[in-house]
Amino acid sequence: MKVIYTAAHGGFAAEHAPLGGGAAVCDMLCAEWARTRPFDLELYKPRGVIGAAITSFDTKAYARFCREFGHASTEFILKHDPRNTAVLVNDISEGPDFKLLHAQGYRIVTLWHVDVVAYIASMYAKGLGSPRTLVKLDAAFGWMFPEILNLIFDKQADCLDYSFAHIVPAPDVKQTILETYPHINSGKIDVVPWGAPPDSEPPAPRDAARDAFGIPRDAFVMLTLSRLSPEKNQQLLLDALYSWERQRNFPARPMYVLLCGAAAYMQGARHEASLRVKAARLRKTKVIFAGHVHGQRKREAFGAADLYVFPSKHESYGLTLMEAFQAGLPALTLKHAGAAALMEPAFGAMTTRSGFLPALQRLISAGLPAMGAAARDYASAHPFAGAAARIAARLI
Repeated sequence: MKVIYTAAHGGFAAEHAPLGGGAAVCDMLCAEWARTRPFDLELYKPRGVIGAAITSFDTKAYARFCREFGHASTEFILKHDPRNTAVLVNDISEGPDFKLLHAQGYRIVTLWHVDVVAYIASMYAKGLGSPRTLVKLDAAFGWMFPEILNLIFDKQADCLDYSFAHIVPAPDVKQTILETYPHINSGKIDVVPWGAPPDSEPPAPRDAARDAFGIPRDAFVMLTLSRLSPEKNQQLLLDALYSWERQRNFPARPMYVLLCGAAAYMQGARHEASLRVKAARLRKTKVIFAGHVHGQRKREAFGAADLYVFPSKHESYGLTLMEAFQAGLPALTLKHAGAAALMEPAFGAMTTRSGFLPALQRLISAGLPAMGAAARDYASAHPFAGAAARIAARLI
């Protein structure tokens, strides 16, 4: 049997571009299935474009990219016999023509790295409109919306109607989909947590790692690891530290933030500039902008840290959170679908925006090594290979 895997963000691993978790999952699935060979796999990725270029598109350019990749992947799939070909879709807004492929008899399985409608409701509707409300508004007034919004709403609806199965990484993602699209059969949606990335090397030794970043060995180090864009919400940590510096109980030991990641997508550069302004306000905390890290540099980042901070506003999962667990780091995270699926009190704290600073203060004075050991055990018990096997079973 043949599986065509369409991935607008996939196949760029060698570039180390900040494409996000969907790209990482694509690369890990391809590597795992190359090892286990459950079927004949062919990755269909963008032609004539590099990963870094995708992260720099403006809204109009990205909408055009989505349309062009969706059309090209559809044409490619239609050259194959649907009787022995399944389709795995990695990116929904950039996906193929779901309705046409379904009519032609193709078995389609879709991976949900993010519910984009729910993301829009969370990030831009400011909680004033639920995902369900936005879908209703689109049905009534979609003709007034920008092209990119029409594309997002239409593709997500078609994906749900015409895919054979949907793979989501957390229970809350499934629940949101069912609330937004109540006509969808819940049996079509499988919750498959990605698990811990495979072949992860251990973190670098602490002293050597801190030396590599110029961090004093007696410092307390907080690590963030994600692209620099508004939804990742790194400013929450910097704002919390700014407030804490004005309190008498601010620690006497050196305090460092290792802020890893590069600016990406439409608002990334503006967000990075804002973070640098906030970092410059700090007088008792040193912020290191480490850029996009991979390989040995990522091992050094994990090795240098005492606490992983995951302040994202909206996450469907948390691959970097699982990487932190693998490295033996406890975590502080806001409550969202990804954190709710992974966090336990034994690993750190999950909190609200208003409770962020108190939670940070409690963790810094807590038994972090024991929490890190519990987190490492959890990651070891949840390998990515299990997720890859479950997805393969849905495709066959």
